[in-house]
Amino acid sequence: MLILIKRSMIRKSERGAPLVEYALVIALVALAAILVLTALGGTTSSLYGGISSSLNGLGLSAPALQTVLASIDDWQARELAYYQQHGSWPRTWSPYNFTDIGLNPADWTQAIDGLILSPHGDEVGLTPAPGYHVYVQDLNGNTEQLYSGWAIWCPVNDSNCYYHTVAPGNEVNIHTITVTSP
Repeated sequence: MLILIKRSMIRKSERGAPLVEYALVIALVALAAILVLTALGGTTSSLYGGISSSLNGLGLSAPALQTVLASIDDWQARELAYYQQHGSWPRTWSPYNFTDIGLNPADWTQAIDGLILSPHGDEVGLTPAPGYHVYVQDLNGNTEQLYSGWAIWCPVNDSNCYYHTVAPGNEVNIHTITVTSP
């Protein structure tokens, strides 16, 4: 009887041996993965940062979009007030495009989330900052890319903004601006 117990114990332990070996293999793989990730911590962190930046670049942040929209409204009102006072639109070249409407050009040298705003006579222009790509949807839902030297124009006497040139068919939804960095 004593032999039977030992044999049954051996058989049970023999059946459990592959499970123990399997568990040890999984533990070793997990330990190796942890060691590799720890060794590549900086690389992994920068990779995550790049992915995070790409995801953040899917649109302007809510505060940045609000700043852009508020600036467009404010600048258009300033341009119109200038016109009403002087009988002509403010100048279009820097620094006078800012100073004519009471703005300090130095306050607007930095891009807002990759987007440069500039008053321009009777319009406000939005262009990509160097190294950024700006996209916007037209009123049909098609995505348009702003190329170097191109802008979205928001005229004072128009409720629409326009892609590249102020012309029928170039209207865009200013709320769909997307900015990415390469």
